[in-house]
Amino acid sequence: MKRVASLLLVFILLAAQQASACPFCYGAKDGKSTEHMAVAIWFLFGAVMSVIGGIGAFSFHLWRHGRMPVEPHQELTEEDLSRYE
Repeated sequence: MKRVASLLLVFILLAAQQASACPFCYGAKDGKSTEHMAVAIWFLFGAVMSVIGGIGAFSFHLWRHGRMPVEPHQELTEEDLSRYE
């Protein structure tokens, strides 16, 4: 049983070395691909923030127009018609 446990431990330690992070994660500043990855991240961040901003602006638009008084021609259509039945 000890032999199986020791082999398993050695295998896990050797496998962990292969799973170590790539140069992007370590912050290799000398590569062009690192700069391109940074630009891509900022672009995607801007895209997400513009979508969220559009949702917020549309929500504000609905809130603002929901508080406006009803137009006179719309008041006529909202008349209580139950007395005519």
